[in-house]
Amino acid sequence: MIHFQLVSVAGSKFDQDVYEVLVPTPDGTIAVFEDHMPLISAAAPGVLSIRKKQSDHDDDMQNFAVNGGIIEVDGKNLRFLSEEVAAPEDVSEKEAEAAYARAQELIKGAGNRAALDEAHRVLHHSSAQLRVAQLRRRKHN
Repeated sequence: MIHFQLVSVAGSKFDQDVYEVLVPTPDGTIAVFEDHMPLISAAAPGVLSIRKKQSDHDDDMQNFAVNGGIIEVDGKNLRFLSEEVAAPEDVSEKEAEAAYARAQELIKGAGNRAALDEAHRVLHHSSAQLRVAQLRRRKHN
């Protein structure tokens, strides 16, 4: 087991021993288990998934939408710091769909590189929130 802490500016969102954490990074999703090599890295906006026990199925994983952040691993502990973390119960699928559509419009209307970068950031974050809402709905059906 690895001890996992998920912390946002609003406070601690998760703090438990877990089997596995799937972390979105700029180079793709990485799986972090106990005894993972020491690592400090940037995280990307996306869905962070937690498998509490080795026997948990993918549908049993706990998911959070994260807006990027920093991860720190020392082999026994994983800490994920992010400005914004949304648990499934914090996300409305309808609102996430609307935010995703607005982000797509922002990309089309971006007049410069900074506006385009911000529109892509909003798109990735709203996409993660939408995915978390869809996973919650699928789990409850």
